[in-house]
Amino acid sequence: MVVWQDNIMRHKFWDETWFKTCILLSLFIAAYWIPLKTIVNIWRTDEDYSYGFLIPLFSAYLLWNKRKVLHNIRFKTAWPVLPFLIFFVLLSLYGILGSSGNISMPAVPVLIILFTAFCFGMGTIRRLIMPLGFLVFMIRIPPSIEGSLGLYLKQISSKLGGAIISLFNISVNVSGNIIDLGVTQLQVVDACSGMRYLFPLMALGVVYAYLFEKVTWKRIFCVSATIPLAVLTNALRIGITGVLTNYYGKAVAEGFFHGFSGWILFMAALACLFLLGRILAFFPSEKSAIKLPDTSEVDRQTASISSGNINSAFIISAGLLVLVLILSLSTKALPPVKIQGGIASFPLEFAGWQGRSEYLDPEIIIQSGAEESFSGIYRNDSGGVISLYMGYRSTAFLSNDNFFHSPTVCLPSAGWITREKSLHVIKDAPFFGDMKVAEMIIEKGLDKQLVYFWFQTKDKVTHNKDINRFYLAMHAIKRDNTHDLFIRPITPLQDNEPIGNAETRMDNFVRQMMPTMQRFLKERQIEK
Repeated sequence: MVVWQDNIMRHKFWDETWFKTCILLSLFIAAYWIPLKTIVNIWRTDEDYSYGFLIPLFSAYLLWNKRKVLHNIRFKTAWPVLPFLIFFVLLSLYGILGSSGNISMPAVPVLIILFTAFCFGMGTIRRLIMPLGFLVFMIRIPPSIEGSLGLYLKQISSKLGGAIISLFNISVNVSGNIIDLGVTQLQVVDACSGMRYLFPLMALGVVYAYLFEKVTWKRIFCVSATIPLAVLTNALRIGITGVLTNYYGKAVAEGFFHGFSGWILFMAALACLFLLGRILAFFPSEKSAIKLPDTSEVDRQTASISSGNINSAFIISAGLLVLVLILSLSTKALPPVKIQGGIASFPLEFAGWQGRSEYLDPEIIIQSGAEESFSGIYRNDSGGVISLYMGYRSTAFLSNDNFFHSPTVCLPSAGWITREKSLHVIKDAPFFGDMKVAEMIIEKGLDKQLVYFWFQTKDKVTHNKDINRFYLAMHAIKRDNTHDLFIRPITPLQDNEPIGNAETRMDNFVRQMMPTMQRFLKERQIEK
């Protein structure tokens, strides 16, 4: 009778827990819809991350396999997790409201783990760390890390690809990411860096090690082996492409083979991973085997866990998610702050400066993170020359795929070398007082230029992109609608011209431009 009553109580508690879990999951999807939608859009549009659709499916499969263990757990709230949970919720809000996908997207799997730990206890997390932790693979690597890693992988793949080509007695010269075959050249572009092999293979390595290996060192070895496998697979693809190009022409490198070969070689790398596992089976494993308790032992352990009261944790978690949801929806409801005639209609004459506008490719504007842009060259009677670029965002809030690109990245990619980078203060700038702007001295060949740049909302100016995002988040929380501007004036440095002279020229230009800009924005801006 006692056992029967206990089973009824446990069954009721289990049903109640599943009900609360479904509510929290629904609130989580609604609250973090913006970064989740961005993640799915990356899977859909970026071939390097197209495997992302499989990651949550496999996590769900692993969770389903854990259902019997979970059924026997009596949950207990982990209150020490709450400060970490609140911190990451605030961090995710900064990412969402401040348009930082590089913060809001990686926060998603971390928040899933923290909410689970807080509501259901550390014992639950220990049993679910693999299915929940595996969700990390659904997130795109931040572009700064991806760019550096991709460049390194391109260099290695190019050298190895060139070595493979030379094995066929073909004359080849590798310079950077250019493979010169004499009659033609192959460029190892970003799409061929090997990134599209690296992360899918790492994810598969983790899956294989978890399902088929029970020894710690073998699991680590299988996951680690995916890195050289990815590099070698990509180099083999480049090498085969080079050989076929040498005999059959460059069309081979751009046609059906280029896409289809990637799938074939990826499957070959996957087969190598399984072959590696079979080889590892010949090595002894008794001393380092991971001792996994049988089901009955798990049942005895989990049955002793106090059920506690997860109602408080459920209410707090639901409240945090509702807060994120309200702030996201509230901010999303703010209308775009459009400019009549667009930012491209910015005046070409003010305070003795005469300008002419320059054409910008719409694709470049989009890639720069702006909705619309202005570019012009201004001259004054003293012979001063200033090139002015302005990027404008009318919907300044909410995480998206793009944000303003910093000149610290864009200018070097165009061949300019950064000689100096510092913080500069423009004294007594109209409306903003002492303005802190980023200053760069760049050089290309014999040309040398002085660059300023800053980020600007309707009442805040900063030289730092992250501070700008914080300002945007504060505007959003206050429901204080604003635009967001990125402004970059550049002036050429004459032969042996002191930096101080160029700074004086730039400072005067900014002071004289500001009243015109504020008047222009005030008269032309409309909320749609």
